Amino acid sequence: MDISKKMENDVLILTLSGDLMGGPETVQFKKLIDETIEDEIIQVVVDMAQVQWMNSSGLGMLISALTSLRSSSGDLRLANLSDRIRRPLEITRLDTVFQQFNAVSDAVSSFKLRSMP
Repeated sequence: MDISKKMENDVLILTLSGDLMGGPETVQFKKLIDETIEDEIIQVVVDMAQVQWMNSSGLGMLISALTSLRSSSGDLRLANLSDRIRRPLEITRLDTVFQQFNAVSDAVSSFKLRSMP
């Protein structure tokens, strides 16, 4: 799995590519999320358009990131999920936990809506 990152407004966009299968990439992703929180960036969008496959370890990686961010008063949103990636979320009912968007721009905008008075 490869991870690229960019900032848009106060939102970190992480673009994942490859397979989310656990192992070293899980540690890499966890470290990245921890560093992000330390830098006081707590709004994260994960772009999954280039993710080919995800197993339970990949789901666990996303759950861990979501939990860490929410514990810091932030959130994690998912964008561009293929049917193949969306299906495990539905089976495990995690589709009710993660906010999902068809486009990264929609996910980023959703943070602005939340912070409006």
